[in-house]
Amino acid sequence: MSAELALLGGAAVGMAAGGLLIPATRRELAAATTRANDGISSPTPKVVLWDRVALIVVSGLIPGIVLYRGGWAIDSIPPLLLFVGLVQLAYCDLKQRLLPRPMVHATTICLAISAVAVAASAHLWHTLVLAALCGAGLTFLFFVINLINPNWIAFGDVRLAPAFGLGLAWVAPMAMVEGFFMANVLAAVFGIAMMLAGKGHRKSALPFGLYLAISTGAVLLLWS
Repeated sequence: MSAELALLGGAAVGMAAGGLLIPATRRELAAATTRANDGISSPTPKVVLWDRVALIVVSGLIPGIVLYRGGWAIDSIPPLLLFVGLVQLAYCDLKQRLLPRPMVHATTICLAISAVAVAASAHLWHTLVLAALCGAGLTFLFFVINLINPNWIAFGDVRLAPAFGLGLAWVAPMAMVEGFFMANVLAAVFGIAMMLAGKGHRKSALPFGLYLAISTGAVLLLWS
């Protein structure tokens, strides 16, 4: 497949996935908000036009560029699936500081199934095992940080850690390390900026899922 077709194909598939996932994201965000409010029902949030456009465009832009740079290959599917899922989760985290559990679990399951399928078809079992071990290690680290101080990493981020670790370590273990480091730098920068602007304090909740999504996109671009 030519680079141009890879760009167009990746962008088209990513944008289609991003657009189709928006209704499910709205429902799950409303359900998660209801649970967080002790069962008080919350209306399904509307996704304004610019939010919808941003979700669709970002979901297609990064996969398109990655495939344009690196060429189409079956082993690019798992990390790109991770990114498309993270875009939806980042929206939830930005709007309500929530990562709906069904969406996190669905992202993790889809990523795991795709990784196993790709490993079986392309004989990449070593890559799968290494990525799974890295994901387990990152999950343990997130869990320990959550036990020390939940304000640093919420338990929703702990649930997301296996997918984040597996998806980026599939590219390379160092890609996972870079993604985690970049997400923490982004959280620190935005946290300091909020405090300086008088819109937050040291214990303010930060949308770490958003920073994980941004860092994932950046790492995929760098490694492509």
